[in-house]
Amino acid sequence: MKRSLLALPILAALAPMIVFAKPVIGPVTPVTASAGVAVNLSATVSSSAAIQRCSLWVDLAEIGDMNVSGGNATRVYTFPSGGSRIAFVFCRDVNGGMSAGATTAISVSGATITSPPLSSPTPAPTPTPTPTPAPSPTPAPTPAPAPVAVPIIAQPPISPDAGKLLKAICPESAGIDHACRAVYYIGRDGKRHAFPNSRVFFTWYGNFDSVTEVPLATLSNYQLGANVLYRAGVRMVKFTTDPKVYAVARGGVLRWIKTEELARAYYGNEWNKKIDDISDSFYTNYSFGSEINLTSDYNPEAELANSSE
Repeated sequence: MKRSLLALPILAALAPMIVFAKPVIGPVTPVTASAGVAVNLSATVSSSAAIQRCSLWVDLAEIGDMNVSGGNATRVYTFPSGGSRIAFVFCRDVNGGMSAGATTAISVSGATITSPPLSSPTPAPTPTPTPTPAPSPTPAPTPAPAPVAVPIIAQPPISPDAGKLLKAICPESAGIDHACRAVYYIGRDGKRHAFPNSRVFFTWYGNFDSVTEVPLATLSNYQLGANVLYRAGVRMVKFTTDPKVYAVARGGVLRWIKTEELARAYYGNEWNKKIDDISDSFYTNYSFGSEINLTSDYNPEAELANSSE
């Protein structure tokens, strides 16, 4: 009889664990580029099984498939504008092992791209003086009205810090729970988005190497935006007071996994070690989708490949 996930016990290991190897992926190189100039981005890749597919991600958006040869995954890419960009490589092997490489900060020289302004208005023509009319003149035509000038509205540039990970510089007396410990992602919307905890952070990044410490005044220049959510396809979650276990779909949509067999099909025999508790205070950060009843109802790899902040 199938056991339900209505309550989640701690399962004892009754059989030898099956360890699924995952691809090992290096950081993206090079770490500098110029806007508008094609650059060959690459990362080292290896696995105990043949690599099936690797894809390049820039600013948390999938760019496309990479060429895998000789232990390297490569793709030519042209950054459309200058600023700080983040990139990583995601790979899957033929045995189903999948992983994402370390997130790399790439400094792109060049101006940021803004929306082009409206065309400048054509100046109104200077009317030709009307000559003195002869007797019984034909009335001179009424000159056409001058065109109305359209104001040029400048579009705000994308923040130069978009894509960066920032945190405040901590004072010497700061404890482990001090507010300066919080890490923020600066979005293209110009807002700072907080990672609620390190568990959420590590579904997006492999380490803290890309985090830059800045004065609190600098961080305060950015309006606080929505929290960063769990990355889709990486781990399962449950709320502290809710026994249901959920898979994470793109956009922070949670879907209830109805049975242990389904969880095992997605995450292997160690599925029960791949569940994170979420505080009830973050319940409203997420939305809820349809229940998962069949293995075909959800695909962790596809969700991970299509996820973005």
